[in-house]
Amino acid sequence: MPKFELECEFEVYCACGEGLCRNSTEGKTGGRGMPYITVEPCSKCLDKAKDDGYSDGYSKAEEELANG
Repeated sequence: MPKFELECEFEVYCACGEGLCRNSTEGKTGGRGMPYITVEPCSKCLDKAKDDGYSDGYSKAEEELANG
């Protein structure tokens, strides 16, 4: 079966607007050799998730102390 490959450049952005080109890698699957892209989360969203988790845990601890 004949086949051909196309090359395409594109930019990758997080939903928050942060550029993810440095957080993205390309490759091909082992079996069929299909192209794929892996995207790591942006540092802004990781920091926000960490802050949110800390705040949620702190609030829950305060609530538990208040309720005895």
